Amino acid sequence: MDLEVALLGSTGMLGVQIAESLRQAGHSVLTPSHVEVDLSKPFTLERFFESHSFSLLINCAAFTRVDACEEAAWYSEAFAVNGVGVGWLAKFCRGTGRAFIHFSTDYVFDGTQEHPYVETDKPQPINAYGRTKRQGETLLLDEKPDFYLIRTSWLYGPGGRNFVTTMMELFRTKPKVEVVTDQTGTPTFTRDVALFVNELIEKNAPFGIYHFANQDYTSWYDFALEIQKKTGLKACKIVPTLSENILRPAPRPANSSFDLSKATEAVGHSFRPWTEALQDYLAEAAP
Repeated sequence: MDLEVALLGSTGMLGVQIAESLRQAGHSVLTPSHVEVDLSKPFTLERFFESHSFSLLINCAAFTRVDACEEAAWYSEAFAVNGVGVGWLAKFCRGTGRAFIHFSTDYVFDGTQEHPYVETDKPQPINAYGRTKRQGETLLLDEKPDFYLIRTSWLYGPGGRNFVTTMMELFRTKPKVEVVTDQTGTPTFTRDVALFVNELIEKNAPFGIYHFANQDYTSWYDFALEIQKKTGLKACKIVPTLSENILRPAPRPANSSFDLSKATEAVGHSFRPWTEALQDYLAEAAP
């Protein structure tokens, strides 16, 4: 089943991997530039839908600067892209009979529950970025096109700055680095997200909301330790600390872990541990 796919945000860390994975699977992938399709300008979306033929739209475009969203000017831009723009995409998809895949975040939850989050848990974001992403979810669910809404967490991969590359840089240049121990979640390799997307499509999985991440949970501190262990960059000391000691504008949820049962059932298998995925990424990323 070769599809004609339109992919927004194709130059970003997630979009690059999804475009590559889809093409390897034999699908045709249209990758418009930001100038051609700007989520903050609905007329560009309407024009794109009218002038191109595709059966599936995948949206990897997003405003992802979490701390910047706490400032009013940046929040307005993030809300236009992550919120209202997603609503327009959903509206155009429903109106033209196209399927829609959209990505959201663990930050739509407040992180207060002790067990991993399932798809039916109530979103309650505690930062501005999470509120913009939740608004996009809400508008998508209101329009109800044929959709996969995929929430994921702690993304890293080639083609973008992420926690892994940041830590490696700090390990090489700093004598010590403080990393929080009181935030739990799952590091997720963008390539594994792309493979999951392909499987949802190929197996004609039921539409709806899915939580996807690599298997198992960890803290940012233990994530940093694992990066150091696997890279051998041990000159830098990793110092455990608490979130309250790190001054950042946006609060983060304490628990970002996902229950992957629904995603596992949809594709018929479990997913590899985050430590294994990290090893593969570092093998490619090593200078």
